[in-house]
Order: sequence, then C-alpha cells, then structure tokens
Amino acid sequence: MKKAIKYIYSGNPFYIHLKKHFCPNCGKKLGTRYISKTVNSGSTEAKEYDFSVGDTYFSGDVEFRTRCFCCTDCQLDFSFEEMKRYEKSRRK
Repeated sequence: MKKAIKYIYSGNPFYIHLKKHFCPNCGKKLGTRYISKTVNSGSTEAKEYDFSVGDTYFSGDVEFRTRCFCCTDCQLDFSFEEMKRYEKSRRK
C-alpha cells in the first residue's frame, strides 16, 4: 500500500517567494525545500500532527512534508517562523 503524503505550507507566499532571505549563519541567500517526517497515526507523537485533509482522515503511516528555508552552504534548515523571528530581532 502506498504511503499517504500531506504537504504543510504555513507561510505567506509573498513573504516566502518575493522577499530575499539570508542565512543567519553565513549570510548566503536562502532557498526553499521540503523536509519530510513519517508519523504513524497510532503513535504518541501523532497528537502533534493533523491527519485530516478536507473531509478525509489519513491513518497509518503518513509522510508530512513541510516547506522551509534552506542554506546550501551551511546545510541548515530554517522554518518560516524561525526566519521571521530572526529578521524581526535584527530590525530592533
């Protein structure tokens, strides 16, 4: 049986794609990518994930793919929320 995949994209497309973002570590321009995590709907960590898509509920192993910023030089990933906090702290 094929594993279900749910994409998580929690960000404003204008903020993500139209604004330039730079690595807090090395200063290089960041790109975006997906990070994946497989979670079983019966596991204890399942309570941290939403297994529903519209009126469908996934059960068993579900691969959650979350979009994030990435630095190809440092090999670091930054969530959209982490980058917003970092950029806000730099403005102060």
